[in-house]
Amino acid sequence: MSYKKKTLLLIAIATVVRCMIASTIELGNDEVYYRMYAQYLQWNYFDHPPMVGWLIRLTTFNLWADNEFFIRLGAVAAAAFTTWLFFLCGRKLKHACTGFLAACIYTATIYGSIIAGTFILPDSPQMICWVAALYYLIGFARSNDISRDAKKQLLCFGVVAGIGMLCKIHTSFLWLGLLLYILIYNNRWLKEPVLYFSGIVTLVFFFPVIKWNIDNHFVTYLYHSQRVEISKTGVDIESGLTYLAGQFFYCNPVIFIFILIALMAAIKNKLPVAASHKRLLLLCSLPLILAVFIISLFRNVLPHWTGPGYSGLILLTACYFTKNYEINNLKKRWMPRPLLSANILLLGIIFAGILFIRFFPGTPGKKDILLLGDGDATLDMIGWKELGKNFEQLALADVRSGMMKKEAVIIADKWFPAAHIDYYVAMRMQKELIAIGDTDNIHQYAWINNERKPLTTGDDAYCLVPSNEYRDIQAMYGSSFVNILPPQVIEQKRNGKACRRFYIYRLKHFNQQHSLVERIPSFRVNNL
Repeated sequence: MSYKKKTLLLIAIATVVRCMIASTIELGNDEVYYRMYAQYLQWNYFDHPPMVGWLIRLTTFNLWADNEFFIRLGAVAAAAFTTWLFFLCGRKLKHACTGFLAACIYTATIYGSIIAGTFILPDSPQMICWVAALYYLIGFARSNDISRDAKKQLLCFGVVAGIGMLCKIHTSFLWLGLLLYILIYNNRWLKEPVLYFSGIVTLVFFFPVIKWNIDNHFVTYLYHSQRVEISKTGVDIESGLTYLAGQFFYCNPVIFIFILIALMAAIKNKLPVAASHKRLLLLCSLPLILAVFIISLFRNVLPHWTGPGYSGLILLTACYFTKNYEINNLKKRWMPRPLLSANILLLGIIFAGILFIRFFPGTPGKKDILLLGDGDATLDMIGWKELGKNFEQLALADVRSGMMKKEAVIIADKWFPAAHIDYYVAMRMQKELIAIGDTDNIHQYAWINNERKPLTTGDDAYCLVPSNEYRDIQAMYGSSFVNILPPQVIEQKRNGKACRRFYIYRLKHFNQQHSLVERIPSFRVNNL
């Protein structure tokens, strides 16, 4: 079987597995929040550029097929296409064998197959653009000459980099890598107008995001700058070690070890790859990884921030395996044993994770009755559909008894669990959910609120509080409602044991509109 056919078969198998996962578990915190992006299309959002919201709107057929599978379908399709691009990059670097090995390595990573490949995140479409950009940079660096073909590759790079920045701002690190390569190894390109035109093309694609931030006081970048601020904090060794552990796990422990081996081989010039390609791939990989590592020494970071940065290292690792593939004459095998082991380990992690989420008895989190489940991240992906059904019965009974008004809204004070409650509870009953709080807490809901009917004097409201995200509702809203009734408790069980409680508060007769609404910023909303 040719390496091309092997790659296509690998993509098909991986896609089937990802589809099974996508349709098996409920949406996580981030995913259900990005589903809200798709509800109200904009040119940018509080947290990220717009591509993930647009993609969800596309794969759900304008929200007609509004369920977990179709919401995640964009991520699954993006992973398949990205894997194929890795094959094309590897083939361009060396030959088809290298491309197949690169596809195997990417498929074995938890980031590539699960985080960005199954769960719908801004990383999902970004990975297509990132690897496509590497494909054009490989063509650009093929020769040190300033040729017509190199100029064409550079222009194409500008286009895909611009689209990538509509997915996630991290894509700008590709431009940093290219400029470092030109400055250090081939500064003749600084005299070429095409370099600057390519940059302008990228900015043209990214301009809607810039314009949105101008109109909204650069709120996105003010928020993210707080997340990476290091000048006001001391060195946190534990955070740095947590970051390294996250890299080890997200890459797949087996793959991470071979990435380090290939990196050392690249530094020692012992890889079967052109020097220009090696340099460019390293410069498009290491700056992002090192930047996040430095930040991690001062504050907590999320491990997936560096995910795209490993793309160049994956290609170099494929070159390392190509060398051993040829030496040991393993062409008749499906793939090298280490890569086969890595993919088997990934499958084991996937199925163990699904079994844990669905069948773990109770919760490994806090057992205190008030805070039951606190610290259990798996609760993000289970129990919300059941809550929606139970709450609907409760709310209908409240209306029949006259306890609550039929048009009573749901209020929340933070984007999570607001997005879960919005999607699985409020939308099920065609109720409005209003998020009340500072923008740093409610995020995109500061804009979504403007699309929904506001609270007015005399309104009733529900507030649903999960025990793993407990809040003191009386302290938060006691001065804004005439009466807050004792909570009704809905208990969630997993495998027969309680894992979480939902406290359903009934807030009667809203009477201080100003005390709540003044906390919601009045930014301009620019819808598509």
